[in-house]
Amino acid sequence: MGLLLKIVQIAKNIIPVPPIGYGGTERDIHYLTNCLIDRGHEVIVFAKQGSKCKGKLIPYPKNSSKNLLPFVKKNLPDGVDVIIDHAGFVAMAKLPIPTLCSIHSAYTMNVQFPVYVSKFLLEQQGNGKGYFVHNGIGVEDYPYIEKKENFLLSLGRIIPSKGTHFAIKAAKATGDSLIIAGNVPKKGIAYFNKEVKPHIDGEQIKYIGEVGGEEKMELLSKAKCVLFPITWGEPFGLVPIEAMACGTPVIAFRKGGVLETMNGFPELTCNNLNEMVTILQRNHFPSPNRLRQYVIQHFSAEVMTNNFEKLIHKAIKEYKK
Repeated sequence: MGLLLKIVQIAKNIIPVPPIGYGGTERDIHYLTNCLIDRGHEVIVFAKQGSKCKGKLIPYPKNSSKNLLPFVKKNLPDGVDVIIDHAGFVAMAKLPIPTLCSIHSAYTMNVQFPVYVSKFLLEQQGNGKGYFVHNGIGVEDYPYIEKKENFLLSLGRIIPSKGTHFAIKAAKATGDSLIIAGNVPKKGIAYFNKEVKPHIDGEQIKYIGEVGGEEKMELLSKAKCVLFPITWGEPFGLVPIEAMACGTPVIAFRKGGVLETMNGFPELTCNNLNEMVTILQRNHFPSPNRLRQYVIQHFSAEVMTNNFEKLIHKAIKEYKK
């Protein structure tokens, strides 16, 4: 088992851990915390009020998202061996405690141990300086269904970079029905009204809003296929992993970290709408079991925790106070 450690995880004060709907970073923190505790480590999590975790939870003050550093410093337990900071402000403060800075988005930070969520992000944002650990999920939380229903699924925030309009065009080209599930943030309202809303007919193209919990799992596990036509360099792309864990195939555009998450199934990746339609029309997908086993081997919470543990020991050994 190795050395048992006292580990602090830092979340942002925006979404609770674990998240109910949207919140890939918070889901990561949840699974990483659980896995580390299962291995005998002590874990303390700073997170939004209303969060729940196996470890000790230290909730942030209500309605406070700026300058949380004094609160963390004041409430940091004695004897902490390492901090895993998913928000960035603790790592930037360079406390005299070994600190890994887990970077989930396309930004660069001047920290000693940056850990990006993909090799793509490490190279693009970190210029190759630092490390990467792929996101992992608790595969057992994702229902596995072999017999699929006859609908396509587009899941995620409805903004131009997620390419919802391409999913609609693909469905119309093949005659398949499409369920669109996701929230429309402020920056996506104009896009939704122009590119998505006019096509919603409640029959072939349905929009059901943001989903979470059992409703999300039911959609992911029953869909014939999940479409992921992103138009930007996605840092990681959690939806394809979640879908494949349910035994559901994914067709994704070849951009960003998705090249890594879909590495085992290059035949399901494409460069444009025409290629996406061709794959749909071919209707030849890997078996549900093969998709799920792929996630277990490469993107499970256990694999993510193995990789974090290696970096934790490296940080403890090399950290410059």
